[in-house]
Amino acid sequence: MDSDDSDVMEGSSDEEGTLSEFQQAAERVQMLAAGLPKEKLLHLYARYKQATVGKCNTLRPGLFDFQGKQKWDAWHGLGHMTKETAKAEYVSAVQELDPEWKIIEHRGGGGAMLGVGVSTMCRAEEDVSDVNKTAFDWCKDGNPEQMKYLLDTGKAGINEIDEEGMSLLHWACDRGHVNVTQALLDHKADVNVLDAEGQTPLHYAAACEHIPIVELLLKHGANRKIKDNEGCTPLDTTSDKVIQKMLAVH
Repeated sequence: MDSDDSDVMEGSSDEEGTLSEFQQAAERVQMLAAGLPKEKLLHLYARYKQATVGKCNTLRPGLFDFQGKQKWDAWHGLGHMTKETAKAEYVSAVQELDPEWKIIEHRGGGGAMLGVGVSTMCRAEEDVSDVNKTAFDWCKDGNPEQMKYLLDTGKAGINEIDEEGMSLLHWACDRGHVNVTQALLDHKADVNVLDAEGQTPLHYAAACEHIPIVELLLKHGANRKIKDNEGCTPLDTTSDKVIQKMLAVH
């Protein structure tokens, strides 16, 4: 699953240009983050994501992404907490960490508003030159022509698992690459292949709310009933009403 989520949000303000309490708190965190322990950073990270995105909408990162799993667990643990509650808890947490900090009214001047960067906990993907790219790199890039070439020439293992415990089909579904997904299925990729967490490509497509890919996987025989290592079916991973209807087992 793609674990490289961005904690950068474009600065915004109300009609009069005044930054909200939440935005001011997010700005203050940038000054405090370097001296905060990991548990505090995770607490803030989770509430920032919940406040700006809503309920955790991604699958748990792969087996070897330890930092990504910590961040995911913190966010996922908030369940259906509302954005308003998350913002209030975020502001309250900042006030507890820095009692001297005061919420003030001032004019927003644009620029970027940062959430909890948690820079020591982020894992960015490296840029890889074309000549050094593997089948997994081309798959993540969403290049169907290159993927078809590698598959046709036998230079890519159709059901090979990478160091993160994911197959090519898992990555294509995670990234939302419909054409690459189709190419993999045309080359007889195992539609129900499991990753290190026991999740199928359908788990990924459902959690990431890629409706066309969910439909494509189902047409190729994806099993709606497979449970991952935590006992979750693909239906359990999504809040999208269309996908829920598609995955409902009658």
